[in-house]
This record gives sequence, structure tokens and C-alpha cells, in this order.
Amino acid sequence: MLTEEEIEWTIKAGKITREVRNRIKYFIKEKMKILELCEIIEGEIRRLGGEPAFPCNIGIDYVGAHYTSPPKDDSIINYGSLIKIDFGAHVNGLIADTAITISLESDYEEMVDVAEEALDKALEVINIGMKVSDIGGIIEKVINSYGYKPISNLTGHSISRYIVHSGISIPNISGTHPGRIEPWSIYAIEPFVTLSDAKGEVINGPPGNILHIVKLKGPKDQKIKEYFDEIFRRYRTLPFAKRWIDLPEEILKNLMKNKIIYEYPVLIEASRKTVAQAEHTILTTDKEVILIT
Repeated sequence: MLTEEEIEWTIKAGKITREVRNRIKYFIKEKMKILELCEIIEGEIRRLGGEPAFPCNIGIDYVGAHYTSPPKDDSIINYGSLIKIDFGAHVNGLIADTAITISLESDYEEMVDVAEEALDKALEVINIGMKVSDIGGIIEKVINSYGYKPISNLTGHSISRYIVHSGISIPNISGTHPGRIEPWSIYAIEPFVTLSDAKGEVINGPPGNILHIVKLKGPKDQKIKEYFDEIFRRYRTLPFAKRWIDLPEEILKNLMKNKIIYEYPVLIEASRKTVAQAEHTILTTDKEVILIT
């Protein structure tokens, strides 16, 4: 159960992400570097009194999730792109997670509206005790009604302190999925939409420059442990970006080889079809569901 203080931190994190979300469309311009957009959004989170809960994810066209710019990234945003921006803020480890899709005159602008409507319809009916499988059914029904397809293996999720994905998955498709919406909990709801002739699932692509400590018992080597301890002090169990840390390449390779640090792969739609996304975070009490982002 969340304490009163943790609820305050969660709501503050939600307010920060909401303010940033509302201004994102003014940040984006054609030919800007993806790195610049990531740094603007992460900088705004810090300016408003939070910390990024994970590196800002920028998914262009068929990239579904888990890409952030590496150091000195020269990749740019081109005219005609569909751009997913997924980011979160935390206050003392309490997290709010949100995402929007913006079209730069893309051919798939309607998918943005479909993702948003699927999210809105799910949020309208979510209640404490509701089966997560029922939420997935609602999302899929909305998406299918417009002639599109949900991504079957990307889901919403429960959130815990310092843990973005904390155990319960909230599907975007119908079927039998375990779990219910519990009181005094935090959840992210996030429909992903693609074309009807797409495969409708994501597969692993190249490394996405997002790292995560997965083994809390640090390395035995004292020199490497000093680097590990500093990373854990700063990020704990939250994902972090390569560009956020000053870590010698050989030490990072050692930590990854020994499965102490994991690098997320970019998730790409299996048939290379364009994907749209929408996401909000909710907080439940014993009586109500509160939209915080």
C-alpha cells in the first residue's frame, strides 16, 4: 500500500510529465537531431523538479520502443515521419509514465487518433478489481473497429517504486491474461497500433542504448565495483542511458558480460510497418482511479 508521502510524490511526477507532454509538439521540428529532442525532454523533467524515470524513447515509424540516442547521435527527424515519444518522471522513485505520437505530415496520421481513442476508452471504464484481460479486449475492439491492428506483445504495466515494469502486464489484445487492477497501485495503460496487414508484433532489433542493472550484487573486482556503486546510487533499478554515464567501454563490457547490466534491444515491428502509441498513468486508491498524467 502506498503511503501518503508516496502518493504525493506520484502525483507530482504525474504533474511533471503532463506539463512536458503538453509542450512536446512545440519542441519538435523537421531535421532536428533525435539527441536534441531527448535532451530537451529530459531537461524539462529536471527543470520541473523531477528526474527522468528512464531515457526518453524516440520511436520513428516502425520502431516500437526502446530507442534513445547514444552519445553524439547524428540521427535526425525527417519530414513524413510518425514519431513516438515515450518518457517518464520520478520523484524519489515514484514514477509517472506517458507517451504520445506526433505526425510530421506522415501518411499514417489517423493511427495517432486511433491510439488515443483506444486509450481514452480504456481509461473511461477502468475500475478497481477489473480484469486486465477486459482492458485488453476494449483496446483491441477500438483499434480493430478502424481497420487497424494492436501490437500483441507490447503491453501496459504496473509500476512500483524505482521499478517501471513491476510485474503485471496490461494487454492490448483480448484473451486470457492474469491480473486485476488493485487498490493503492500505479499502472501505465499504453495501446500500440499498426496497420491491418502488419504482423502485429515486435521483434528485437539492435541495441538501443538503454541500460539497466539486473544483478544487485555488484562485481567482485574493486575498481569495477566502484563504477557499479556509483551507477546504482544514481539510478538504482531504473533504466538509464549510455549518454548519462561516464563509463569506460571495457568496464561496461565487463558488467554486461557478467550479466550485471543489461542493454535493451530496440523493438521493431516485425513486418517493418509503422506503429503509433498513446500512454497515460493511473493511480488507484481504495475507492477511485485517478489519471495523473
